[in-house]
Amino acid sequence: MQCQRGSCSSSCAGTSTCDRPQSSRTWTCCGRSTGPPPPTAISAATTSACPGRTPIGSRRCAPTRRLSRARSINSPGRVSKAPVSLPDAALKLRVHDTLSRRKTLVKPSPGKGGQAVRLYVCGVTPYDAGHMGHAFTFCTYDILIRFIEASGVRVRYVQNITDVDDPLFERARRDGVDWRDLADRETAIHLRDMDALGWRRPDFMPRVSDEIEPILSAAGRLDAAGYAYRTDALYFDASRYRGYGQLSRRTRRSMITKLRHEGLLGVVGPGAKRDAVDFPLWRPSEPGEPTWPSRFGDGRPGWHIECTAMAMHYLGEQIDIHGGGRDLAFSHHESERAQSESLTGKVPFARIWMHAGLVRYDGRKMSKSLGNLVYVSQALERAPAAAVRLYLASHRYGRDWEFSWSGLAGAARLAARLHALLAGESVGVGPSQPAKSGRVGPKKGISVAGRRLLARFNNALADNLDTPTAVRVLREAVRQREPEAARWMLGILAGTASLS
Repeated sequence: MQCQRGSCSSSCAGTSTCDRPQSSRTWTCCGRSTGPPPPTAISAATTSACPGRTPIGSRRCAPTRRLSRARSINSPGRVSKAPVSLPDAALKLRVHDTLSRRKTLVKPSPGKGGQAVRLYVCGVTPYDAGHMGHAFTFCTYDILIRFIEASGVRVRYVQNITDVDDPLFERARRDGVDWRDLADRETAIHLRDMDALGWRRPDFMPRVSDEIEPILSAAGRLDAAGYAYRTDALYFDASRYRGYGQLSRRTRRSMITKLRHEGLLGVVGPGAKRDAVDFPLWRPSEPGEPTWPSRFGDGRPGWHIECTAMAMHYLGEQIDIHGGGRDLAFSHHESERAQSESLTGKVPFARIWMHAGLVRYDGRKMSKSLGNLVYVSQALERAPAAAVRLYLASHRYGRDWEFSWSGLAGAARLAARLHALLAGESVGVGPSQPAKSGRVGPKKGISVAGRRLLARFNNALADNLDTPTAVRVLREAVRQREPEAARWMLGILAGTASLS
């Protein structure tokens, strides 16, 4: 395969396709096309003069000149609805910080476009459709964003797509499909499901495969600073970071056990990694996996460095909130924290580490590997989208809980009562795109009783995003027939999700 800088070579013309130019300084490869190109990727990328995809297989890619900063993935034509203002409750919002084990005040950071809360949430590995565990995590952060933005403070939201990862490659090999086609298909399904649930799309959804240059840059800087070593791969030396293990509060034995259970332990010994908790920054690719050239050898990035590089590329060297599921606290977030603070010398990398609980089904964590999944599409077949959102919000975000169809049915009954109260009017008040700074008040006709309910609702969310209490206040608004208050609460808890 022939690759070159910037554009398709003449030897590729007419018989090949060229990977699209990506955000930042990325990669262009040429290879024979076996069919029409798949749909344009959902990632934050610019348009290309030579669209298309490369078939599966080991390949070398060459860097292209940076074309432009990655664009927002919010769909053109979706009209943003201004959020309703809060009586300063969101400005007093405190959420549980996993590192300090304390409720910490959420503060915006200054920037060129004004103050904003910088939020990074670890996204999906797109090898299967999204399940209710994913929905719980991402809807939790959607409520957080809507509550903050309703105060007039912007949230700069980045959620990645991990399209360079072992589970994706294993599924592609099993199914005999191109890993990039698989990633495209499942990413589209993920966005379709979350759009149906009425979320506010992230400002940027970078794909790992689009961000190789900043990832290599971060790995190289760690190597140059003495935080990494080279054997069969480039590894981060966890012993150089004194706080490794503090975020997850795991003992060394517990860390090794979890790494072994998740298949991430690898080989420890001469010619491999020196210590069990060290992790790869750059590694050789297996046959059939994508390969990029680097001074560390042809290969691909390790899992943890991907998110560090993307978070810093889009949000800066320090961020306000880093989110994800509780299962990511170790090893992913532990390793992100270590390498990020080692990379810049700035502490903390994230002021708040926020983790959503896990959803169980049939007594076990809902996961693709166990196969005990309830897909988002299955839930939407049985209940309106707003009912699904209200059911998710009826559980504390930081706790594990058991999914039940009877619980979803109860939320559907609440949604039906809301629909009757609001006479089928449009109820989505949260922004489908990032809100502009500045407050917009609720309708002047809201009653005194309704305002009291709103104050209780706001105070509940300001106290570590207590959504179960917020849902109970919403029920009271329905019982007391306060449609304006109910409409506003529903917009925060369910976004633009449909009641019918």
